[in-house]
Amino acid sequence: MTKTTALCLLPFLAALTLGGAGQAQTTTAPPRVVLGTTQQDGVAAKLGETFTLGKASPLNFTLLSADYSVGRVVIGNTVYFPKVGEKLLVLHYTVHNPQSRDVRYYWPDLTFTAVDAQDRNYPFAQAVAREGTSERLELNLKPAQKVQVMTVIRVPAAGVVPKLMVAREAALLRYDLRGQVRKLAAGLADPADASGATPLAQLPATMNAFRSLERFDVRLDDVQFTNDVLGGKAPPAGQRYLSATFTLRSMEPRGSRYAWSDFKPILKDADGERVEYNQMLLKASRDEKAVGTLEAGEEVRVRFYFALPANVNGQSLSLTDGAGRPLLFDISSAR
Repeated sequence: MTKTTALCLLPFLAALTLGGAGQAQTTTAPPRVVLGTTQQDGVAAKLGETFTLGKASPLNFTLLSADYSVGRVVIGNTVYFPKVGEKLLVLHYTVHNPQSRDVRYYWPDLTFTAVDAQDRNYPFAQAVAREGTSERLELNLKPAQKVQVMTVIRVPAAGVVPKLMVAREAALLRYDLRGQVRKLAAGLADPADASGATPLAQLPATMNAFRSLERFDVRLDDVQFTNDVLGGKAPPAGQRYLSATFTLRSMEPRGSRYAWSDFKPILKDADGERVEYNQMLLKASRDEKAVGTLEAGEEVRVRFYFALPANVNGQSLSLTDGAGRPLLFDISSAR
């Protein structure tokens, strides 16, 4: 090969080299794979709309309404009651059988998941009731039969619950609940939250009216000061007793035991000082310890009492029977 021929071939060889290198770069780069970033498929749904869910055994579902609650919900023999940091999201819906054969419906056939503002999930109670009753629902739906149903979800006390997911088989409905959930009843909502979705930490209560705790409905019947012997002891020198008489009504389906340890009363005096519970529960009209068992719906009258300086009145009395938020009674008028 002459020197001239070699010089002529150099550009051609350089082009082949560069082209081959470029081709190698594009064919050897591995594909980029990212797992778990795709949201589960679902249908945007609204309250009042009817959807057919499931293919193997379809059911028609309609979410009718939803509301926030700090009250007691009973399904079967189980009591659902929100703790201090919780409220209940109560769901009301219908289930309709569109098939030509009987279809069983009970709690696992539809699943409900609430999602809070921080995208945390809260599953439903795994129990459903026939609307308007505490009856645990499990039945065979006849063709074209429709039933109204209720269930509950424990959700955080603070703020709204923006999302709800309802699923059956592979079908998924997504609800935007903002502005769609019935607010807490007047007097129960924290006025600092304009949405009406955040309950007060303590629930105002009045005398002579039953209010709900977890296991009992309670009514404050009387508050008075006395120098009588209570708990086998007279008031200490310079002090008197503040006595508060309550009626307890058992609300558990299987009845309720009651004793001093079942309650957490706290008195605040007129100076705002807290007076701790003396762990005594007395019968309403006798200086005897109150303890026993009530059937569902049965009532008993009991007394709590606290020692206060003779010249100091009471301001408020709170009462709860578990981990729920307490009822708060204004007793400042007692003399």
